[in-house]
Amino acid sequence: MKIHTGKKWQNGFLDYYCSKKEYRIQVLAWKNLEKIEGAYYIRPKSLKMALRYLPVVGFYGLFTKAWSRFREQRRNDKYVSCGIGKIIETGDNSEFKNNDIIAFIAPFHPHLVERLTLPQEFIFNINKDILPQLSSKEILLCSLNQRSESNHWWQDVISWSIYSGRDISQELKKRLEQGLIQEIKNTNWNNCEKINTQIPTIIKETKGEVKKLDSRKTGVLFGFGNYAKTNIISFMKPFVNITTIHEIDPTQIWQKSAQKWDSSPFPRDNEKYDVYFVASYNHTHAPITLNALKQGAYAVVEKPVAMDYEELEEIEKAIKQFGPKIFIGFHKRYSIFNDWAKKDLGVNSGDPISYHSVVYEISQPKYFWYSWPISRSTFFANGCHQIDHFLHLNDFSKPKDFDIKLLQDNAIEVWIELENGAVFTTVFSEKGSTRVGPRDHVELKVPGKNIRITDNIFYLAEDETRIIRKRKMYKTNSYRDMYIKIGKRIANNEQGDSLKSIMVSTKLMLDLEEKLQRQKGWGDQYIKAKEKFWSYFK
Repeated sequence: MKIHTGKKWQNGFLDYYCSKKEYRIQVLAWKNLEKIEGAYYIRPKSLKMALRYLPVVGFYGLFTKAWSRFREQRRNDKYVSCGIGKIIETGDNSEFKNNDIIAFIAPFHPHLVERLTLPQEFIFNINKDILPQLSSKEILLCSLNQRSESNHWWQDVISWSIYSGRDISQELKKRLEQGLIQEIKNTNWNNCEKINTQIPTIIKETKGEVKKLDSRKTGVLFGFGNYAKTNIISFMKPFVNITTIHEIDPTQIWQKSAQKWDSSPFPRDNEKYDVYFVASYNHTHAPITLNALKQGAYAVVEKPVAMDYEELEEIEKAIKQFGPKIFIGFHKRYSIFNDWAKKDLGVNSGDPISYHSVVYEISQPKYFWYSWPISRSTFFANGCHQIDHFLHLNDFSKPKDFDIKLLQDNAIEVWIELENGAVFTTVFSEKGSTRVGPRDHVELKVPGKNIRITDNIFYLAEDETRIIRKRKMYKTNSYRDMYIKIGKRIANNEQGDSLKSIMVSTKLMLDLEEKLQRQKGWGDQYIKAKEKFWSYFK
């Protein structure tokens, strides 16, 4: 389809995926209401910032990061808009019929799209008396600089997504309808720009065809964000032929990165690959991973592998039935620092290594998807790295006691005691400097020896009389090493992460998250959000 982006009406984009509970709409009139700020991490274009990152990530890391962010400019240009359209697909819905002329709210979309998909909550009947002169051969476009003053009636649905788990109450829907109809009435559509659509594009949710195969295993990637661009695509290339990429945002598609593209969030019924790379929204990880295991395929999945106990139980059953073919993207497990630490501390496998850390994560943008109720807490999404690293160094000895506390400035304290005698403490906070991104300070301890790891860059081991080892590496090296090691294991048909490591690490994080959820007073927020999300897809 066509999208108005970069001040141009451009062709070649995939259509949005249309679930059975959504309608596909041909746009006839479109009005931008507000440009959305704070939906993504957007760094300023600054030479000083680039120079600050150079010692942290190196030349290659800086280049790939900058190139990836540059390619996200179209994605970042999002608006809340409203308009008038014609229903062209109905799915399992019956409220509206094909060819019905309706009014709609587009809560999280580019400057203008030729077509879009929306659930019933954002579609409304409209009286023919207030319709402007419409044509199937053009779209009336009212950009922001042409709109009149408004009362921001759309405020409660800014950046709403079918993937968010956010419910639209009947009361809110009624307010939205009133605001929308009044907005359409008050708009001078005669002064709007007219976008030519005389030659409509064909509806396509997929693009391309897999033709080039070689001796490598075939792979599919879900989620084409910055992490996937800079790590998965780059480092897995020697081992896996990633032929297909699933990406729900049409503006993210970069044709050269794959032979085939698909806007579906989940695998199609006829898809089959040797390796599934899962870097999509956290709450989609488990279903895609389970699909891979049932096919006998590998799943390389970003953390977390499960969002709740039910999903973890399903994964445990699948591993026992189909084999251990999951690799979780915990990069700290693959750091060269681990080998040095065990040698410098003089410990054997299973010996207790106590772990103490102070962690700073960048504060989330206001409308970033981590704020969705279905995403759970940012601690669950990001605090898992240090906890999993601690468990990994202690051969996943089982926890015998633990607790978590939410402090008055929203920092989080955690302590854990393991059966092997190791102890863990951490303070997790989103308050601090964003100068070079997330920071962490880790100390590993055994009697008479100490190791300090700062930002996964600086390593220092010492005993009571001397410095044993002092080293430095680029922060991104552990990601590279992780994918190279995983890639080699997949190429050699080796087993994935052990069932014990998956169960101990994920179960502990879920236990801590449940306690934190109660302290935050969230009640059954996640459960309701999960039900809402799946109501669109089942």
